[in-house]
Amino acid sequence: MRKEGCTVSIFRLSNSIFVLGLDTQEIAVYAYLCSLPGNGHTITGGTVITVKQRTIAVNCGIKSPVTVAKTIDQLREKGLVDYLERQYKANGHRGAYWYAVTKHPTDSSFFMVNRHVFGMLVPRQMLVYLFLCKSFSTVLHDCWNSYNDIAAQIRMKRESVVQIIGELVAAGLIVRMQRRSRVNRRVFVDNHYSIIRFENGHIRVKMPKMRQTNRNECSVAIFPPAMISIPIRGSP
Repeated sequence: MRKEGCTVSIFRLSNSIFVLGLDTQEIAVYAYLCSLPGNGHTITGGTVITVKQRTIAVNCGIKSPVTVAKTIDQLREKGLVDYLERQYKANGHRGAYWYAVTKHPTDSSFFMVNRHVFGMLVPRQMLVYLFLCKSFSTVLHDCWNSYNDIAAQIRMKRESVVQIIGELVAAGLIVRMQRRSRVNRRVFVDNHYSIIRFENGHIRVKMPKMRQTNRNECSVAIFPPAMISIPIRGSP
């Protein structure tokens, strides 16, 4: 899906998004609003954006604009989003809303997300995907989060995390590799993940070097130098 008005595909998202007490729909909508380019700022520091609730629904994997409206009301109660006004067309029909989005600082505690994922995932998938992005270390080029750790930090059942990671693999957003046991080379003990990046209508990924990890832990790399190019839906 083409993202109108977004010339840069990567944006910063604050690590604090995971400690704000947001549910899956709230975190998906808030992340999407944070990804949009601003049209200025309010006197209180909010970023002014304009977008249709139907557009939010499509890009966040939410079925109804009514659900989006309820989610934005919940974000408003938490001080993250506020309504400014609503546009009206020349024929008198209602247009897009103007919002003031309170973005948490991304000076030191942040992670990178590719805008292309919006429109590809439902909220529960987006939550796991964002957490994997956040867990990546730019120093170690790895992360060390077991399924249990991921489940605990995003308040989701372990079996749901395992299922969603499989869905992200099937969607072409993650490449999963398995590591063999040191003791028995016939047995696979660890999962290793590489998060795919998008570039000019293609998804691109370089398989990272493997290193020893503890049992049931996963290693994640994000936006590595491109080595493999795989066409995505809608690309030439």
